[in-house]
Amino acid sequence: MSNRVTLNSYILVNHLNLVEALRELANFVCENALLIHMYQLPNLAVGAEDEHPKVIQINQVLNGVDQQSKRFLKQSITQIEIQAFEENTYLAKRYPGVVVLPQHLKQSFSLLNDAVNKLRSDFYDSVKVGFNNRQSVHENLHELLPNIVLLSATRNVRYLECDADEVSSVNFYWLIKKMVSHVKHDVAEKIINDGVDKIRNSDCFGLTRDELIERREKELELISRVPRSSKIVEVRYARVQPFIDVWTRNEDDSRNRRAIGVNASLPIILFKQPNKIYPLKDYYYKAPKPIDLPTLISRKNWFVK
Repeated sequence: MSNRVTLNSYILVNHLNLVEALRELANFVCENALLIHMYQLPNLAVGAEDEHPKVIQINQVLNGVDQQSKRFLKQSITQIEIQAFEENTYLAKRYPGVVVLPQHLKQSFSLLNDAVNKLRSDFYDSVKVGFNNRQSVHENLHELLPNIVLLSATRNVRYLECDADEVSSVNFYWLIKKMVSHVKHDVAEKIINDGVDKIRNSDCFGLTRDELIERREKELELISRVPRSSKIVEVRYARVQPFIDVWTRNEDDSRNRRAIGVNASLPIILFKQPNKIYPLKDYYYKAPKPIDLPTLISRKNWFVK
């Protein structure tokens, strides 16, 4: 118990250090911004992590350097906590946008940002110490800091590191990312066997233990029929998110080059004005292409390849 108290004290100290460093970074960016172009998205409701939204309407576009845009920019960098039970604490708030700083401040920004990233890493490492699984990590963390969003606390502010002659364009868009992972045969069997005892899983609700055992036997039989020459793959689609591509060009280039292509969870920092910004628009759901593979176990999103 005393060891846990000591470890928790490290978490709280690292949290305070991170909060102060984020405030310093945000003040630096806001005070020196030449361009602020950001999008305010709707708040994420409790339980939204299990949903695939049909429509996402942009609440507001902030385009210009004024007090309102600076306040929103500062919030995007410093906000790592939200009011639990009012908004979703599993999904990090997204702040898609682009900010331009003077070229001569690139090194100063980089030093500040690197220091913040080190503190993010220290905080995350201290949160994990003493636990063997994510559930225990989150339960302990939310007892200490009920409103913390770990994803928000650990994601980095990205910036254009390369020195290009010009930033040709900045493109915002929505993307449902397809995630494919290989599940080894023995791992698949272990997951199915373990599932009987982990009754907190959502796909176990409403089933008796006898029904869980019966399902396990059927699924183990299905796995046993998969030839060793074939692969078991898990295919899932992530929740739709805003993405950003930054295209650059040098004098000798024959075409534009994509310098950045990432999830637009925080504004990207540039040190040159972009020639063109292709804005983020309201999102309307489009079903992804069907998965053209034989289904093995649908509840696990497992297929045979």
